[in-house]
Amino acid sequence: MRYHSTYIYNFPWQCIMMGHVSSRSASSANILSADELTLVENLFKSMSRSSGSIKREDIFKHWSTHLDDVLLQFVVRFLCHEPGKKVSAINGENFGRLYVFAVRGSPEERTNLVFDGFSEEEQKFEMPTATFLQYIQATINSYLRLQKNYGNAHYLSWSSIGCTVNTRRIGMWSRYLCEDIIKYGDVLTVDQIENWFVQAATFKKIQSHTFQCLFLASQKKGDKNIGAKMNELNLLPICHGLENIPHFPSILGLGDVLFLNLNLPHELCNEWRFLFSSQVHGESFSTMLGRISMQGSTIIILQDTDDHVFGGFASDSWMLGPNFIGNQSCFLFKLEPNILIFPSTGYNNHYQYLNLHQQTMPNGLLMGGQLNYPGLWLDCEYGTGKSSVSCTTFQGYVQLSGKENFTLKHCEVWGVGPLPEPEEDVRESKSILDQDPASKVMLELAGRKMHSEGLRERKD
Repeated sequence: MRYHSTYIYNFPWQCIMMGHVSSRSASSANILSADELTLVENLFKSMSRSSGSIKREDIFKHWSTHLDDVLLQFVVRFLCHEPGKKVSAINGENFGRLYVFAVRGSPEERTNLVFDGFSEEEQKFEMPTATFLQYIQATINSYLRLQKNYGNAHYLSWSSIGCTVNTRRIGMWSRYLCEDIIKYGDVLTVDQIENWFVQAATFKKIQSHTFQCLFLASQKKGDKNIGAKMNELNLLPICHGLENIPHFPSILGLGDVLFLNLNLPHELCNEWRFLFSSQVHGESFSTMLGRISMQGSTIIILQDTDDHVFGGFASDSWMLGPNFIGNQSCFLFKLEPNILIFPSTGYNNHYQYLNLHQQTMPNGLLMGGQLNYPGLWLDCEYGTGKSSVSCTTFQGYVQLSGKENFTLKHCEVWGVGPLPEPEEDVRESKSILDQDPASKVMLELAGRKMHSEGLRERKD
């Protein structure tokens, strides 16, 4: 349920600074660390010039460069929210409440943040769906803007090679995040949005990081601790391997990188390693195979001649063999003409398959489905592929490409996470050579040295 406008949240620093004490203190405030309380206090003192309140125009002055215009308007209306009154100065309670709700808020508190930001002078219980989508998109845009403004190394590693923010795709991502709520129609209620926040883990993470970065970036420059804390809030990976290619022809925008990275296993999120691009290395399946084999987890991004952009995350190193590999963290995705993620169903283990120079087996790369009915298939004769209309390996799957049998326009592959040690790359304790002796022969034929020979652990 929605809280009453008279319900205020008090912070220890505020009670001392303003001499105001209330018996109704906030439970959410109690989980803020001492550093966070100091952060909020110092910023309030700085922006208010120790006067006890911040002028409305000063919020615009300090935060207009950091926040998307839509989010900035939401924030100002929230800070000045008092139904029936016109507020020109912002007190410490609302300022602290902004941090609590956005960073540590419960679903109810995050919903209050949205609705109080929607209307400053009236108590609203419904909101246009389009307005809520704008709020989601503006928050994502603001996170990326804050990384740019602060000169974050992870952001700069992508922007320096020509990777930009594609606002249209971020809008599509916002719709994907809200797919469970937009089905209600053109108007959303308080309860519907609160229920959405219960399961919106990805957006809550972005929202929390955005407002932590906002409060940190607004501090006086020169504090080394601020820089360290900003680095802890990286949601973008650092880009490696393109130092000598200043204008890399990627089809990914910064929002796409953020979207995909947030869907990876946590241990793989810190770095992406460039492995292959058809525009850099040429249109060759064997060249691609040589550059992506034994490179750990990878993301494959494809564009067909219908300009559909899609791909998959492969959990295991690609290796030649007649068997399926990979695990349930694998997924397929679309980036154009809409944004979708297809996680594992668990129905089968047909996550990854790669074979070459075989007379009785399909030759190419597959993710999901059956060998003749794939979720994603790249033929060994470079340039053609297939995406079937159905695939039981991945949940909610729809055909990825414009046509079931498609022609490639662009292909790129990234290694994600650290490069594995050769002997540590096999995920199961049992050697891959024991699981599939034929793989050894095919890997040798492909010119891959068998590092595992002689390195087996002795069984007790």
